[in-house]
Amino acid sequence: MSAPARRTELSAVKRRQILAGARLAFGALGYERASVDLVASRAGVGKATVYNHFGDKKALFAACYSEDADEIREELRRSLQAVGGDPVLAMRRVGEKLLRILASPAFVSLHRHAVAEADRFPEVGETFFARGPMVVYGAIAGWLKRWEELGVLRLDDPRAAAIQFVLLCQGDLVVRAQLGVLPLPSPAEVRATVRRAIRTFLAAYRA
Repeated sequence: MSAPARRTELSAVKRRQILAGARLAFGALGYERASVDLVASRAGVGKATVYNHFGDKKALFAACYSEDADEIREELRRSLQAVGGDPVLAMRRVGEKLLRILASPAFVSLHRHAVAEADRFPEVGETFFARGPMVVYGAIAGWLKRWEELGVLRLDDPRAAAIQFVLLCQGDLVVRAQLGVLPLPSPAEVRATVRRAIRTFLAAYRA
């Protein structure tokens, strides 16, 4: 009875290996130049194993970056679970977490490759937006709505407020990271940017 479970476990292990190898290959060479042979070599598996798991290079590319988006989204979701106490401190914590994620090398790389391949594969851009920003906006909107229920905020449109919260917290640090002008924001830069963002946000939305 243990054989099917064991095969499933091995399949999951192989999938993670392939995705890790794909991130290395795509990250170094981009979609066009990174062959399935190279992905297999980086992953330490056979070429047939790559095709068995993902079908083709295009599906592998989409899976690689959509799963990265899932991991980033889950990391943020955990920081939104608690609502209560000092709202300013809570919003600073969430804003700093959000900014560190968006300016992180992993997210910057994900964004660059999604943008680079969006013309060729519109579904990559669609997947990135649907499983990244769109879900983040929804999660932040729900979190802000809970602050409104506590009498802290006054929101006409929670989703619009969430988008503004996210964009304010980015300041110019995220675009600088994406352009390579600022490889990694310092903790002081993150704190200062988010504090300014929260002051502006609360001036507009505090009840």
